[in-house]
Amino acid sequence: MDLENIAQISKRDLEIIQLHQFQQPIYCCNVTAIAYAFTALGYLTTVDEIFYTTQLPIASVLDDGMTLAETYDTCKLYIERKELPLSIRLEHFDKPSMTLEAFIREVEAAVCDETDVHILNFNTRISHENPSLEGGHFSLLADYDPKTQEVTIADTNPKRYSRFWKCPIQRLYAACVDKDSASNRSRGMIVLRRQTTANIAGTPVTHPSEIALKVLHSENV
Repeated sequence: MDLENIAQISKRDLEIIQLHQFQQPIYCCNVTAIAYAFTALGYLTTVDEIFYTTQLPIASVLDDGMTLAETYDTCKLYIERKELPLSIRLEHFDKPSMTLEAFIREVEAAVCDETDVHILNFNTRISHENPSLEGGHFSLLADYDPKTQEVTIADTNPKRYSRFWKCPIQRLYAACVDKDSASNRSRGMIVLRRQTTANIAGTPVTHPSEIALKVLHSENV
């Protein structure tokens, strides 16, 4: 695969998000990020489905929000109850091993891998350098430019922050290291990965996003 095709891999995962209509999140970026992630991986999911399947109390989300660990638990429960062929990994950025260099390596690998999606939990005041913003937020990693060292974020609240925005990776890392007062731990990321099978004898494999797009288009006809 040439470099141009590699650069397009992560964008393919997120193209479906731009075409799928999600309810506007109000203090609900965590559940919205989960729905975005599953949809990007080829499993059309709505915010309402997350609440219904996991029986997540709405008050627990809207009143105090959800920590990274609570969002991970909800995401894992949804995978188990829907029996989705996905793995899930949680990383708090107060782990000694989660250095800036480790984060950069993770991001570089992620944008070249069509089988995974990264949900990032960060402080918006730090990432946007704006003290008037609320604080904790959840969105998806979309792309990374190693030349400029800028990360592109696919935001769960496009009306407020725009659909895609860029941030220096050092600043985003600092925003993820920020401590969540509700858990007394640093923020971080959740990594979802499709369980893939080998492409035997060169048999073409349809990307899950392409399948999901066809379903979406058929519903809109």
